[in-house]
Amino acid sequence: MTGADFRTWSDRLRDVEEMLDNPRDRQETARIRDRAKAARAAFKRNSKEASWELVQSQVLKPLVELNQRVREALSHIESDQPLTPIDRDPVPRRFEDLTRRYYDKLGAGD
Repeated sequence: MTGADFRTWSDRLRDVEEMLDNPRDRQETARIRDRAKAARAAFKRNSKEASWELVQSQVLKPLVELNQRVREALSHIESDQPLTPIDRDPVPRRFEDLTRRYYDKLGAGD
């Protein structure tokens, strides 16, 4: 954040942002980059270290969470055995009543 490679880091993060398909992840990436730029600007303006607790909570933690979501998305795309979504097919008629009662009991906590 305070080093000479900040611009390269910020540019790479912008590249990541442009590659993401999920609008929520794109927005989060932009927010992270903006927060990092603001912290850097404050450092340059005041010539004192940024609040590392603030940097950790507003930049590092969201960046780690974004990284995890991107890794999960990539693992689904690259998997040889893609997961089949559940509840894709309707419940067969002969099991509708049993299924409804199951979910009723499940929701009631019985």
